[in-house]
Amino acid sequence: MPGQTTSILRHLDAQVLAVALILFCLPATADQPARVAVVIDDLGYLQTNDRRVLGLDERVAVAIIPDGPLAPTLSRHAAGQQREVLIHMPLPGILHDDCKYRATCIEPQWTPMRMAAHLQWATQRVEHAIGLNNHQGSRFTTDGDAVNRLVGSIDLLERLHGTRLFVLDSYTVPGSLLKQQARKAGLPSGRRHVFLDHDPQPEAIAKAWKSLIAVARERGSAIAIGHPHQTTVEFLENHIPRLDEQGVELVPVSHLMEPSPNGLPVPPADRAP
Repeated sequence: MPGQTTSILRHLDAQVLAVALILFCLPATADQPARVAVVIDDLGYLQTNDRRVLGLDERVAVAIIPDGPLAPTLSRHAAGQQREVLIHMPLPGILHDDCKYRATCIEPQWTPMRMAAHLQWATQRVEHAIGLNNHQGSRFTTDGDAVNRLVGSIDLLERLHGTRLFVLDSYTVPGSLLKQQARKAGLPSGRRHVFLDHDPQPEAIAKAWKSLIAVARERGSAIAIGHPHQTTVEFLENHIPRLDEQGVELVPVSHLMEPSPNGLPVPPADRAP
């Protein structure tokens, strides 16, 4: 009998796991609202705009460029609000990047150790960060070897300094490998589905917002990235409060990171005291 009981329990465990996986992959239903997350990139340079972003719903995450002169102050303020903070890491682009002018980019040829040292510096500039996403980076994120070294450096950062980061692929170019390689390496990861303000005109932002909600309803969840434009912030101030009546739930971006194949959880938020 004990052997038969063990066999039954194993069978039930397998059934429970199968049901859980099916439910996770199902589109949103009336009982399970579509979920969206919003990340505002490029913070760290414009005090008035950045401060206004910190007035948005606290489930809106901020991604701060470590080179920005306001990075330390903003990251502490955001964490004090219980808002999620990401390092917005500059990477080289194909046609355009900020590497020569206002940002220090991780270069594709760097070793994992050098990348990890740069990431450690970034975590000191962007305190309380629990994740990382790329600023620009179309050349870097399509280079498989460079992406593998970056992912290795994120793992190295944890082993050397105890700093754990999830990875959000900003997906600035089709064919970006960042999410794919991060997940293979055992890091919780996700990708951007909609840019809210490629065109910062209000009507274009409204169209992108509708697209975000449509994608979330189809997939069950979706991630948007915006920027600290006045028009973007004003739009979010007006439209985030209306999500509930549309049957859509705004969640912190960490809630939409896919667990790694190794079962590693998303790192807990490091909150300010």
